[in-house]
Amino acid sequence: MIERSVSMGPLTVRQAPLSVAGLRHSYDLCIGVSSWESRAVTAFEQLPAFDAAWEVWAFSSNDSERASAKAACFERLKTLREESVGFLQLFGSLQYEKNFHLIQRHIATRRAEKGEPLSILLDMTCMPKKYILFILGMAYRNEYVRAIDFIYAEGAYKNSNAVDPQGLMSWSSSEGEWSSVQVPYLEAENFIPDARGLIVALGAEISASIPFIERYEPGWISLISVEDDPARINTSAIDKERRLLRELESLPITMSQVFALEDLLKVAENCRDLCREHRDMAVTGLAIGAKPHALGLGVAALSVPNFEIVCRLPSHYLSGDVAPTGQVYVYSTEDRFEPR
Repeated sequence: MIERSVSMGPLTVRQAPLSVAGLRHSYDLCIGVSSWESRAVTAFEQLPAFDAAWEVWAFSSNDSERASAKAACFERLKTLREESVGFLQLFGSLQYEKNFHLIQRHIATRRAEKGEPLSILLDMTCMPKKYILFILGMAYRNEYVRAIDFIYAEGAYKNSNAVDPQGLMSWSSSEGEWSSVQVPYLEAENFIPDARGLIVALGAEISASIPFIERYEPGWISLISVEDDPARINTSAIDKERRLLRELESLPITMSQVFALEDLLKVAENCRDLCREHRDMAVTGLAIGAKPHALGLGVAALSVPNFEIVCRLPSHYLSGDVAPTGQVYVYSTEDRFEPR
């Protein structure tokens, strides 16, 4: 990835590897997320000291092994900072409505205490996509922030041993039927569509994605897939999913694009342009793939009125480890206009 900056609706968005990107000199709030994944500390390890309030957020877990791993992760994150580190306990990640309320109240309180919009650094590596997108939309729509810089540590899924219990999938990070979550603040404006377009940011779980896609009965589908990288995923492990992807791509209503995992801006520009081309219909974006691609959908949704974002809600997340590849990326977003 080369450093690149684009104006997108109300935002200026810049993407770059952390190794070459200049971060801000200070933030009001720096947020990490505690997880069982070993890459949860990777980005924090590479951050300099900031004049900021540092926090670690953790989703509750009923599983004792997961809870212990998250507690150990929090202790490790604390040791990486010379500054004191606060802690925010969230409900389990599937209890998204309660968590949305808690997170919004937390950010709004911080905004009120400062008396002006915040600048936030958020490590999105181990944060579920629906929360990343909710924070993006909620914080900018309510003018709680003037800037959010998202950082992301790329993961290696090559050694994942997560397997669907029914044998339908060769690779998975979840199990059970998916339900949909409309992301608040990233909704299409006043559309009751006679026809709907569908943009799908896909991951490796194609077999689980197909029934999720079919619910929408779209007039057209644009598939966004992640460019293969042997350093990140064992491609032979997803051969079954590849065959299903080719079948999906062969449908006459389907178009397909492939982007590098880290290229948020190309995803956002592609989504924005499709929504402008079909400005008379609602377009739904399914953020079910890579987190940088999901964030690209969110950025596009803030720039066009007919784009809404939906995430999946699985019955259960699987907890295999994801090791870091060593690559860390920065996605800097900033309000182009002076907040009121």
